[in-house]
Amino acid sequence: MGPLDRRLLREAPAIRRFLYGAFALAALSALLVIVWAELIGRIVARVFLGGADLASVSRLLAALVAIAALRAGLGWALETSGQATSRRVRGRLRRRALKQVFRARPAGLGDLRTGEVATTVTSGLGALDPYFSRFLPQLVLAAVVSPAILVWVAFRDPVSAAIMAITLPLIPLFAVLIGKAAEERTKRRLGALSLMSAHFLDVVRGLATLRAYRRGRAQVETIERTSEQFREETMGTLRVAFLSALVLELASTMSIALIAAVIGIRLVNGSVELGPSFAVLVLAPELYLPLRAVAAQFHASADGLAAARRALELIDLAPAVIVAPRPQSAPDPSTAAIRLEEIDFAYAGRAGPVFSGFDCAIQPGERLLVAGGSGVGKTTLISLLLRFSDPQRGRITVGGIDLRELDPDGWRRRIAWLPQDPRLPAATVAEVLRFAAPDASEEELWAALEAADCRALVAGLPARLDTRVGEGGRQLSSGERRRIALARALVRRSSLLLLDEPTAHLDAAGAAQIRLALGRLEQKQTVVIASHDTSLLPLAERTIRLKEVAR
Repeated sequence: MGPLDRRLLREAPAIRRFLYGAFALAALSALLVIVWAELIGRIVARVFLGGADLASVSRLLAALVAIAALRAGLGWALETSGQATSRRVRGRLRRRALKQVFRARPAGLGDLRTGEVATTVTSGLGALDPYFSRFLPQLVLAAVVSPAILVWVAFRDPVSAAIMAITLPLIPLFAVLIGKAAEERTKRRLGALSLMSAHFLDVVRGLATLRAYRRGRAQVETIERTSEQFREETMGTLRVAFLSALVLELASTMSIALIAAVIGIRLVNGSVELGPSFAVLVLAPELYLPLRAVAAQFHASADGLAAARRALELIDLAPAVIVAPRPQSAPDPSTAAIRLEEIDFAYAGRAGPVFSGFDCAIQPGERLLVAGGSGVGKTTLISLLLRFSDPQRGRITVGGIDLRELDPDGWRRRIAWLPQDPRLPAATVAEVLRFAAPDASEEELWAALEAADCRALVAGLPARLDTRVGEGGRQLSSGERRRIALARALVRRSSLLLLDEPTAHLDAAGAAQIRLALGRLEQKQTVVIASHDTSLLPLAERTIRLKEVAR
């Protein structure tokens, strides 16, 4: 990704508006710099050659102070607008990246590491602030101010302009050469940070297992190793940054010294006047300053650029299912039959298919139990009905309409789902339940809890519906968490209820409570239960037994 990548400009139109404004401010800044230098030259010439006193140049001094204030104001405006643009761009990239991740991995991140994705969309994109508030403004100033100074000096002092034209390209040349090494270092640093974050998250999630198997010490050593790798990459990046600052400062200082030496010799010879020459001397540092600042700020913004690149990679993830150009409205599963016709489905990278020529019909209002051992495709069938995946061959229809012709979000709005391993966010019980139905009233929440056989559980909590659960809140058992997750699915009042292993990993009492809750479900609702638990057979009107496809 270059300093102004076209893809980033397309993804964030706010950058274009910022650049238009930045170029206008930079043009005004270039004009002020030239006028400022001219004023200083005139003041010096009047004082040292004309013997003028302070009163006679007071107006010029006042103008000089006013211009300095205006320049400071322009710098503040550039940085402030850059920060505002950064907020808008970060928000847009985060929304786009997360939206695409959800579309591409609706059933889970799969091959994506949770820690890496979290680092990219949070602290990674947060590092874009220096890019927009400092790097891009300096880049625009370098593109406008330096050429303007060079053109003005060419009319006032062609000899000095020639020296500037020869030495000026050295700054971006050294910056590009060192920037290549810095970019590679920054990529490695962001990769080390993502690896460290992802591993730390995995360790926290599996802390109980690590303690049980006495593997804590080994993980401490692994964290130390990844932390040391991150430290080494960070120090390497800083070394490159310091080296570039030294090289660029040396190049610009030697260039300014050369210009000053040539002007001094010509002043002694009397071939140039003091006022214009002094103005050129004042402008010489201003000529190199924006380019030096661009190189210096590049390292501060490199983390943000690397994260933006990763965010764009997330935005480019292929969606799990294709959305029709003109999707149809989803029929109601409580009145329309669902049919799976000649379904073939296989996971990439796995040997053999899950389904091969599979047929099934689900009638409106039916309670269907999909039974079978582990690995025969029960969860895959639920995933296909949710349209988290599409079959490689065959089709799934509802009311005779292929699911691929429907809007996936519109179809899922008709579905309530209890996953095999339900997760509750760190929130109150009410917020957890309203996750599925944001507009649900308190009476509807209690009704769903009653239907899931956990009204007494929530009523006994310290703050009832306002009790926080999940991380940082009240810890729930597997059975309690599953029943609240079932209540979350029931509060939606959906036409199709999909339950994936609702009694898995529960003791006899917890499984009995789940069976009692399932027995209370409304008869008008179409229910599909995927489970190997034979105790659920009496709850179903029909049972389909899946068998492992021959591999």
